[in-house]
Amino acid sequence: MPALSVYRSELKYIMSYADAAQLKIKLDAFLRTDEHAEDGSYRVKSLYYDTPCSRDFRDKINGLRTRQKLRLRIYSEEQPTAKLELKSKEGNYQHKISLEVSKDDARILANGIYTPLFQYRSEDAMRLYAMLTVDGYRPAVIVEYDRTAYSYPAFDVRLTFDSRVRSSEMNLNLYDTNLPWNPIFTDAVILEVKFNQNLPGFVQKILRPYRLTQTSFSKYCTGRPFAGSFIY
Repeated sequence: MPALSVYRSELKYIMSYADAAQLKIKLDAFLRTDEHAEDGSYRVKSLYYDTPCSRDFRDKINGLRTRQKLRLRIYSEEQPTAKLELKSKEGNYQHKISLEVSKDDARILANGIYTPLFQYRSEDAMRLYAMLTVDGYRPAVIVEYDRTAYSYPAFDVRLTFDSRVRSSEMNLNLYDTNLPWNPIFTDAVILEVKFNQNLPGFVQKILRPYRLTQTSFSKYCTGRPFAGSFIY
């Protein structure tokens, strides 16, 4: 299972539920919805890691232009694999390494043991192992939300609508189906626009009437209200 390494632009916006619903109707006519969605959406569940001094959390809160985050992501507790991902950001640009691992290995990684990465025998797997161990990364929070996604393969464009964001700081068992969720962002929708080079003109035209204002909203940082109160 080789790692996927890609460079992309990523823009984030906050929308009302009403505007998001209207925009989705327009996108339905031009873009393809995600093939894994059921009834239009699917669940995203991520375990985020951070250093003992919460370096990645601090970098984001302090507004550093260059920053990163590490996470282990699943879409269902029953799926046979998971994705260990490193997202590095430089302003609006991001580089993502995504390594697919087995469910058994994911369970071990979720407990802060990273030796299973040796068996994947790739440069990116070794890079992830080195970062996790040398910098002392440990599980920090689980964040879950509902996602509706659209894509335009010709330009590798992807638009996602994330809603009902919730987190768990006390129970960090990624495969627990009954976590004590804390609702952290429920009154609006997060729109993410991702593309490799240029955003096609027709997509820009669809988005223009909504007068969107770019935001640096972080699900990871917002998902740590308890820990965040002690970090500063």
